[in-house]
Amino acid sequence: MAAFYLLYKIFLARDTFVMRNRIYLLFSVLISLLIPIFSFTINQEPTAIVNQFALDPVYEFKTDLVGGMEVVKESFQIETIVVLFLVYLLGVVFSFVRISKHLIRILKTISANEIEVKQNFKIVSVQENTSPYSFFRYVFLNPRLTSESDQKHILLHESVHVKQNHTIDLIFVEIVKVLMWFNPFIYFIQRSLIEMHEYLADRACINSGNDRIEYQNTLVRNIEYRMNFALTSAFNSSLTLKRIKMIKKIKNSNLSNFKLLAVIPVICLSILCFGFKEIHMEKSTLLSVTKSDYKFPIEPGKSVKITSVYGKRMHPVHKKVKFHRGVDVAAPMGTPIYAVADGVVKKVNLQFTKGKGYGRFIIIDHANGISSLYSQMASYSVKEGEKVKKGDKIGTVGSSGISTGPHLHFEFKKDGEYVDPMKYLSPQIEE
Repeated sequence: MAAFYLLYKIFLARDTFVMRNRIYLLFSVLISLLIPIFSFTINQEPTAIVNQFALDPVYEFKTDLVGGMEVVKESFQIETIVVLFLVYLLGVVFSFVRISKHLIRILKTISANEIEVKQNFKIVSVQENTSPYSFFRYVFLNPRLTSESDQKHILLHESVHVKQNHTIDLIFVEIVKVLMWFNPFIYFIQRSLIEMHEYLADRACINSGNDRIEYQNTLVRNIEYRMNFALTSAFNSSLTLKRIKMIKKIKNSNLSNFKLLAVIPVICLSILCFGFKEIHMEKSTLLSVTKSDYKFPIEPGKSVKITSVYGKRMHPVHKKVKFHRGVDVAAPMGTPIYAVADGVVKKVNLQFTKGKGYGRFIIIDHANGISSLYSQMASYSVKEGEKVKKGDKIGTVGSSGISTGPHLHFEFKKDGEYVDPMKYLSPQIEE
């Protein structure tokens, strides 16, 4: 919306093609609403994603990552979103109440005063010292404040607002203002649109044969009166001087319409910035997505037990709620650990601090965007770059990182995202 409005102010605002400008301003509001609603997707060739498990380049976990877990911050984020949403709703309610009050005042004015039907509009004789204004087919004026000559110009002016449905423009923009009360550019556009309405009505009056000087004098004579209703088109307003200048202005050449070509790159840029909501990547399935394709990293045994699964839990050491991104399997010190599938060893951690973080760990890339991590190990049986088969021994269970006892902390990633290992493994181990 900012881009469309700035384009209008720079290239179009000073032109005499006011109907074109009116259409452009309405179009700019409409297209600004539509572009973010419709999303466009592009297809990319499948790419192998190397899963880093949030470990590179530092392996001492002094921040959120501790032993395969991250501090849960969702509660703070949710609270922030809720507060912002409540502030937004408060603004919507306030804006709606404001415009509703204006509408109610207009309806009360219609019902409380004498109405004269003339041609295709209705004249409402009001008692307030207000400038004449129109609302749909109703024209409001105080006969005591205007001469018969001025009334002729005023009624002609307001009838143009009625015939060209300017009230519909204003209602449309007011509805957008209710929903987007926080956006300053909708207010700028509304002010410019009101200017175009007045220019259109002034031009119609002059083109109908009215004396140009006499019409301008009518504008000046009514300058002390003010109108306080939204949703209405006023004969007099704060832009009286601009209107007089526009009446005197020489018509622009039709070549000025070529300025509209500048809107094409603005639309294209807006679509690129706000229309492409997602990039669709052709992702392979998780191998065959069957549990039989994966071996559980530890053989079942009397002393083997799953002690923690994927999801939120109370950290056994820090006693804080954290998100556990893998599976913990308690087993005796030195219990063999096996590769869950064929792959290449991408990382063997040789730099670690005893009792911190993951301790000793291995990362294996299984291709197709799949990787697995084995941590808290006591020893390694493989080296970086080595190819392994499903079921090959890669190391032994230990307690080299932060832990309460010997166990394997195992994580699974697919296309850069953590997934629940238990969806793809059949441990046959007691939990």
